[in-house]
Amino acid sequence: MGLKIALMMGVLMAAMAGLGYWYYQDTQKKMAILHENNAKLETATKVQEETIKQIESDLDMVNSIAASTTKELVEARQQVETIRGKFNKQSKLLGSRDLGKMAISKAKPIKKIINKGTVNSLRCFK
Repeated sequence: MGLKIALMMGVLMAAMAGLGYWYYQDTQKKMAILHENNAKLETATKVQEETIKQIESDLDMVNSIAASTTKELVEARQQVETIRGKFNKQSKLLGSRDLGKMAISKAKPIKKIINKGTVNSLRCFK
């Protein structure tokens, strides 16, 4: 009977050792997968942080471009108003404010004036 108990204990110990070995191998595989997932997660986090920094710098650049464009637009509008004021002064001297009406009523003189002004304005670009 002692031999049977020893044999049963040996089988039981072998089964427990096999179960322990299987458990060890399974946990090692799971740990390897978790390490790989962790490495992927860290890489994704770094890429995400770099992307966020790039987006923030792009946003700063867009804001500065928008501000400079707005400033240029304001300056352009001021120039238009200045030119409009000068045009209205010259129109008052000619006795009319509407160039279209003047062009219909006095076509030849207006044509000469506009052509002369065009030639004078183009000389600045030569």
